[in-house]
Amino acid sequence: MTPLIHLFRRLLNLAALGTFLSFAVAAPFMPAAETRAADAGAAMPYGHGVLWRIERAGMAPSHLFGTIHITDARILDLPAPVRTAFEQAHSATFEILMTDEVRLKMARAMVLDDGRTLDAILGPDLFARVVEAGRRYGLQAAQLRRFKPWALATVFSIPQAEMARTAAGAQPLDQWLQSEARRRGTPLYALENAEEQIAIFDGMAEKDQIALLAAAVNDNEQIETVFETMTKHYLARDIAAIYAMMTGPGNTMSPELTALFLRRINETRNRTMVRRMSARLAEGGAFIAIGALHLPGEKGLLSLLARAGYRVSRVY
Repeated sequence: MTPLIHLFRRLLNLAALGTFLSFAVAAPFMPAAETRAADAGAAMPYGHGVLWRIERAGMAPSHLFGTIHITDARILDLPAPVRTAFEQAHSATFEILMTDEVRLKMARAMVLDDGRTLDAILGPDLFARVVEAGRRYGLQAAQLRRFKPWALATVFSIPQAEMARTAAGAQPLDQWLQSEARRRGTPLYALENAEEQIAIFDGMAEKDQIALLAAAVNDNEQIETVFETMTKHYLARDIAAIYAMMTGPGNTMSPELTALFLRRINETRNRTMVRRMSARLAEGGAFIAIGALHLPGEKGLLSLLARAGYRVSRVY
């Protein structure tokens, strides 16, 4: 199997590409800024906690679980409160359900189809840096030329060890939960479809895709350290600290690109997801698993749910 096919398999084993990259875009963060990042996020509404009870008069309680889209065994070892909520749920809802059809649509969307090549889009200097980063993933220039800028921004925001685990068949947390729900016979629902997930990046102006790729290339050598920091914050349930890694000191993306990215990845989608999860909440007993960065903040899911009249309380 060629490295390019391996790469597609690795990428398409990652559930919810959009939210995955919302974690991965913290790559420009420098470890020396960790303390400042944690301080900056400490006051964020709903910034601490990964499992929340959602209630309203006349409805049985449901749970909203903030995930992180990686395969680390520490993440897949569900804490007891999360496992209990999951196993007792009447339904399980995710950002997207990863089927073969969804994987095929995502694979097609990642590849240039207008006759251009990536080297022509990027110019020689940036493409040379892309080639250098690509070597770390076993990819050659001829293969890299086929990808859209946003697709390679995703690639270079994933540690090589994470890629290797997915290539070996390991599942990210969201996909693992989907598999477990299917095994248990729990009804499954999605909040988004493949076209909507793809549009998060495919709908970005090309200049913004290029800027996103440049940031990912710049910081690829530090991605292992960044992911370990994010994993530790997640295990400590400090989601605000992860959010601050994206927006606080040390973020090398421009403020304009960061703001655009957050609007496309989080804010616009949050409003849609709250509307679409309402049917499951009305049924009661729902377990809704969404990337943890969607939960906190004034424009996060928990604030939106509270303003919509739900009672929100932290379980874990």
